[in-house]
Amino acid sequence: MSVYFTEREVAQELRVSLASLRRWRVENRGPRYVKVGSLVRYSVRDLEEWLAGLPSGGLSGKKEPQTARPRREKFAS
Repeated sequence: MSVYFTEREVAQELRVSLASLRRWRVENRGPRYVKVGSLVRYSVRDLEEWLAGLPSGGLSGKKEPQTARPRREKFAS
């Protein structure tokens, strides 16, 4: 049997509000979940996969930072 977390446990672990986690669920943006009656549960595996799929920031050394292009005048006559 897999290990499942409650909504509160997941919100606490991710350091987000319970309301944010619930909003993500309604908007289909958050991790997969399982309904057990009226209870919402999150499996460890689904949480790990969701977190691994999120974009990450910072330079990884693979790309050079892009330089800004010169601005064009909006209303050239």
